[in-house]
Amino acid sequence: MHPSHRLWCLALSCVVLAAVTVSSCTQSAPVRDEKQTARDAYADGYAKGRAVRESRGKGASIAEVVWGGCTRRALDAGRVAEADRGAWVGGCLDGVSEFAKDPPAGRVTVRTQEKGLLPEFREWLGEDDRALATHVSAITVVELGTSDFDVELTTDYRPSAADRFDAEEMSAEFVEWWDGDDGDGKAQNLVVRGSRGEKIAARRL
Repeated sequence: MHPSHRLWCLALSCVVLAAVTVSSCTQSAPVRDEKQTARDAYADGYAKGRAVRESRGKGASIAEVVWGGCTRRALDAGRVAEADRGAWVGGCLDGVSEFAKDPPAGRVTVRTQEKGLLPEFREWLGEDDRALATHVSAITVVELGTSDFDVELTTDYRPSAADRFDAEEMSAEFVEWWDGDDGDGKAQNLVVRGSRGEKIAARRL
């Protein structure tokens, strides 16, 4: 092959390779299937609800449904539950009540930042706890598809022993401030989230 032809072929190959590389890099990431995520969370919650019913009998449904047991269990149920906590709670409630499976058609959990709550909480903390107040950047109400909901604090804490101690102090102050002011539903849990969204502390409201 003539040297000039060889150079031309090499250049063409480089162009094709570059185009393929760019195309693969710019392809959009697959859209998360929220319906399947919700169904997986529901199924996991349903299995847990059935297990609780089988181990504790009919009285378990009262504790799990009326007193928010399923809602509290969801916080420690792992990644599947965390992907759609509302769907998991719904599955748990159906399972413990021995209802037929009724998976959701889409995402159940609804998160709403309540901008008015943060300044009120900071004001309540006052000068003595100003250091605590600076760590909170948002307060979110997490609706779970039932009359129950959770409240989450977004903070800059990290999962270190010192920060966990401060987060526990923060959660205690918030629970005292909240004092059962649930509005239309019933608040079950307070979750303190760290700088990367991880759960740093949690307690009942």
